[in-house]
Amino acid sequence: MSNKEVESPALLHPMFTMVFMFVTQISIGMLAFQKYVYRESEHDAWISVVVAGLFAHIILFLIMKTLKRYQYQDLFHIHVRLFGKWFGGACNLIIICYWFSVSVYILRNYIEVLHIWIFAEVPVWVFTAIFFALIIYALSGGLRVIGIVSLVNLLLVGWMAVLLYLPIRQAEWKLQLLPIMQASLGEIMMGSLAMGATLGGFEVVYYVSHRMKQPHRISTYAQLGLLFVNILYVIVMLVSIGYYSEHQILNNSWGTLSLFKIVQFAFLERLEFVLIMLWLLIIVANLLVNYWIMTQGLHRVFHVKRKYACIVIMLMALVCNMLLKTGDQLAVVSGLVGKFSILFSFVYPVVIYIIAHIVEGVRSRAKEA
Repeated sequence: MSNKEVESPALLHPMFTMVFMFVTQISIGMLAFQKYVYRESEHDAWISVVVAGLFAHIILFLIMKTLKRYQYQDLFHIHVRLFGKWFGGACNLIIICYWFSVSVYILRNYIEVLHIWIFAEVPVWVFTAIFFALIIYALSGGLRVIGIVSLVNLLLVGWMAVLLYLPIRQAEWKLQLLPIMQASLGEIMMGSLAMGATLGGFEVVYYVSHRMKQPHRISTYAQLGLLFVNILYVIVMLVSIGYYSEHQILNNSWGTLSLFKIVQFAFLERLEFVLIMLWLLIIVANLLVNYWIMTQGLHRVFHVKRKYACIVIMLMALVCNMLLKTGDQLAVVSGLVGKFSILFSFVYPVVIYIIAHIVEGVRSRAKEA
């Protein structure tokens, strides 16, 4: 379905491209990415974050070139256009499975955070059911409602970034950050690879571009959104390196949450509890976008109604969440999803761009002949 075929009131301002990128890139990974990058490039980890961000901008540029070639149709349409009905449908099914794995990873890890920090005794299925109730309610309103909910949630959570000033004041900048470039090029690149697993999600533009007014303008908004996300990750990484010792950062599974433990007010001592509950808003927004993509994909591939597709996905996700019971199991799943994220966020867009360039070039020459 092209953006011309969608009724005008249902189309969104291109600015919402930034919103969707924020909520897909800043989720559970923001709470725990530091030790994985630091493990590879130590106190030069912030450089690895910068390098990963630069690669992401290049990949996003190629994504926008691919979308422009196909009049800003979504990736499901592009697959069918490139590979035909059957193989294109198989590619779409793989993409749906990828987003499903990401959704399970995000929700189950957030539930794990709730178990560790606040609600140790509440069963997994209870939290899962609460999230699914919120998702079903919001999904019924379509992408416009999802966009507005995501924007409001970001505004409600965004002020928390100001509270980083306390860790910044207590950080040992010279001791922890200098000398710069002690890590080798290979170590910095390995750190960037580790960061890529967290930075993935910007490819969401593949799926929302056809629902934007003036889609030719989304490239600017997408690059700006990615820039803001990259800057935020660099700041959090720098603060973490400056504040934590090497031992602390490598043995802290939730580095960002722990930064807020030192922030205290006369009326509130455990601010990290507030952050965890506010982060629920980000997780809900992220899952809304993910489930919208999956239901759209299943509707395209199997021609089932979106509400039935959503119910099936949720039942499968509930089973997966309940099967993941131990920290070791979560670690394995997180590692796999991280590899999938690198593949589908950084590698696959390049492959699609090259294939589209070759296929459309051959078709164009065939028409001229």
